[in-house]
Amino acid sequence: GTITADATSGAFSITLVTAVGNSGLVHTFKKIDSSANIVTIDANGSQTIDGALTRGIPIQWGWLQVTSDGANWIITGQV
Repeated sequence: GTITADATSGAFSITLVTAVGNSGLVHTFKKIDSSANIVTIDANGSQTIDGALTRGIPIQWGWLQVTSDGANWIITGQV
């Protein structure tokens, strides 16, 4: 599904569910506010998002889509 994130009040993180056992699961995150606060998407535990533990969305209307490969998360779209 799609999760909208409003960081007007401050930066925050969203932790992904485990990628293990969820192959093909897709999540899309979209930052809707114009603040300079970053919304951070955090992989579960030691899992990664394209090799990194976290990814940030720093701009209004920026978005990140990730898909589970059954072990980690891969970026399948972003702005």
